[in-house]
Amino acid sequence: MALSAGSREEVDQLVTTAIGSGGTPWMPAQDHGSLYGSSFADPDGTVWEVMWMDPSAAQG
Repeated sequence: MALSAGSREEVDQLVTTAIGSGGTPWMPAQDHGSLYGSSFADPDGTVWEVMWMDPSAAQG
């Protein structure tokens, strides 16, 4: 499952909130410049990826 965030900070906040609510860290954050993401597993074991992409990168 993937969620799109509005900023890098929102990615981190969503993952932090999920972990604080019973989730577990999955993979460390990955920064690819115009693409940033992190992930967590919910209490049922489903992995969620949260990502942000710089809109200006999509415009070429």
